[in-house]
Amino acid sequence: MKNNNSHTSALFHYTRNQNIILGILRDGLKFSYCKEKFSSDLCLGIPMISFCDIPISHSFEHSSKYGQYAIALSKENLMSKYNGALNPVNYFTSLSSVEAAFRLRDEAMNSKQKLDNISRNAEGKEVTMRIDGKIYKGKGLGAEYVQDVLQLFFNSINYHHYATQAIGFMKAYQSQYEGHNQVNYDECEWRIVLPENAKIESNLCEWFWSETDYDNWRNGRENKFITGLSLFFTVEDIEYIIVPTKGLIPNFIKRLINLKSLCNHELSKRERYTLASKVISLEQIKKDF
Repeated sequence: MKNNNSHTSALFHYTRNQNIILGILRDGLKFSYCKEKFSSDLCLGIPMISFCDIPISHSFEHSSKYGQYAIALSKENLMSKYNGALNPVNYFTSLSSVEAAFRLRDEAMNSKQKLDNISRNAEGKEVTMRIDGKIYKGKGLGAEYVQDVLQLFFNSINYHHYATQAIGFMKAYQSQYEGHNQVNYDECEWRIVLPENAKIESNLCEWFWSETDYDNWRNGRENKFITGLSLFFTVEDIEYIIVPTKGLIPNFIKRLINLKSLCNHELSKRERYTLASKVISLEQIKKDF
C-alpha cells in the first residue's frame, strides 16, 4: 500500500559495515542495552533494538551518525509479529510523564514489599508446592489475608508492567550528543523493548535502574549485546538492504548469493536471489529520489 505521509512503511536499522549487515542477515538482530538519560539523576540501561522510519532520501544525517549500511523490515509485518513490544518512541519535553511512570513503579515495589512482609510474618503451617518442576516452600495464610494478598500481588505485577511499558519507550525531545545539542525527535525512533525479568535461556533479563549499575555492567565488556536472544525475520519481511555506494553492490550481491542461511533458516537459491534484488545504495537514492 502506498504511503503518502512523512514516514516510511518500513523500519530501518542502520549499522556501520558490510560484515555487520551480513551478520544481521545470518544471525538476526541482537538486543543491546541503550543508556537512556532522562535527567541528571535519572539514567537507565534498557534492553532493546532500535529502528527509524525516516524516508531514505532524508536519512543522510541519520546514516552519517549510525552507519551507511541498513536493513529495512516491513513495519506492518513486525507490528503483527511483535504487537505490544514494538512501538514508536514517545518524546517528552517535560519530566512530568517520566516521573508519573516512576511513581507507578514505586507503587509496584511497595506492593511487593508489603506482600513479602505478610509472607515473612505468616504463622500458618508449612506448605510445599511444585510448579513447573520447581519446589516452593512457605507458610499457609489465614482466610483474613487472602483478599489483601491477591490485591497486592496483582498490583505489583500490573503497576510494574504499566510503568516499564511506558518508561521503555520514553526519550527526551532533545539531549546532548558528543558535546552538541541534538533534537532526538528528528530520529523518528521505533523500538522493540525486552520486558524486565523476561526469561532468556536460563536467565532473567534485567534492566539497570541507575547509571552506576549500567556502567558496572558495561565496564570490561566488548559490546552491549545480550547473548541468547535475537530478533528473527524472513526474506519476505525485508524491504531493502542498503549499502553506501553503487560500486559496492556487485561484491555485496556476490556475498549475498553465497549466504547459506537467514536467521538460522537455510536459504534456497531462489531466496538468495530474492535477497539480492532488494539491494540499493544510498548514493543512488541521493541522486535519483
